[in-house]
Amino acid sequence: MTTKSPHPIDIHVGQRLKQQRKLQGISQESLAKQLGITFQQIQKYENATNRISASKLYELSQILKIPIQFFFENYSKSPQISEKLSELTTKELNLIKNFRQLKPAQQQALTNLISKLKL
Repeated sequence: MTTKSPHPIDIHVGQRLKQQRKLQGISQESLAKQLGITFQQIQKYENATNRISASKLYELSQILKIPIQFFFENYSKSPQISEKLSELTTKELNLIKNFRQLKPAQQQALTNLISKLKL
């Protein structure tokens, strides 16, 4: 009996789901309740153990208030790129979220500050 590995796109979609869920501060339990499924199913989606159906992907996009194409953005056939994205911590995701809310001039000022701090 052979065990099939998840398709790279299923892995990517699951990781994007996890990132967005964490970025919005939504627990697996809360998201599962809104979808009418168990939190274990959310875990399986995020780990690509189970594929997300088109209807569930649509529901997820509605709940998370994101376009469906979000799940496929930055997809690369290289698993190393997807793995790097999935390694972002909650703190890093919050930094990105807050950075995006800044005005362009503030973003540039913060970028300059971070560059100076690295020295």
